[in-house]
Amino acid sequence: MKKFELHCHTLGGSCCAQCSADKMIEDYASKGFNGIVVTNHYGLWALSDGEYANKKTDKEKVDFFFSLVDDAKLEGAKSGVEVYFGIEVRIDETMTEYMLLGFDRAFLYDNPKLYQLTQEQLFDLCNKNGVLMYQSHPYRMNVKAGNPRFMHGAEAFNGHFHHFNNNAAAESFCAENNLLKLCGTDYHVFNQPTACYTLVPDYVKDESTLVKAIMDGKTQNVCDEVYYQKEIKKYKESVGKTQ
Repeated sequence: MKKFELHCHTLGGSCCAQCSADKMIEDYASKGFNGIVVTNHYGLWALSDGEYANKKTDKEKVDFFFSLVDDAKLEGAKSGVEVYFGIEVRIDETMTEYMLLGFDRAFLYDNPKLYQLTQEQLFDLCNKNGVLMYQSHPYRMNVKAGNPRFMHGAEAFNGHFHHFNNNAAAESFCAENNLLKLCGTDYHVFNQPTACYTLVPDYVKDESTLVKAIMDGKTQNVCDEVYYQKEIKKYKESVGKTQ
């Protein structure tokens, strides 16, 4: 089995991310990861900020999106860390976001305005193209859980220690609705604590085989809620000292 990260963001691709591709690869390699899925944000708010603001056409924005993943792939090749691409799509202004895995580049070029679709429309498009769709941090503060009929799964564990993700509720949401359970660090900064990872079969070699392994139940989530809560407490205490 290989140790993978399914949720991470790079500087430039997500306005909230602060870690460059080379530093992120260095970090994950040092922690014994065999692979990562770069899942940069995609929505009106993300595509109008930073470098994206200088890209005038949909094609230019999609070109830039993939260029950041390609940068990470080049860095990963130096350290033996496999790099795949995913995307975190915000489809409205209620903080509801969906992770898409297993699409090819043509999928995004053909559908550059995924964020304008409803959840049902996005799910239908994913099903037609063999793309895995699951909700990110469905019970994070200020986030509304989507309709479980129109998703394949959800993050039963999100390890971003700056947020209150209510992972227990997310776990129950998945169990009650027979949804696939996934997990991710939601990595944004160098040396961010990793309270979870995903074990994937050795035969996984690209985005499509990764999705098949997930759908077939061949992956395993390894999550440490105690460690996650400790990091939340440390973060709250550090923020309190600066206020």
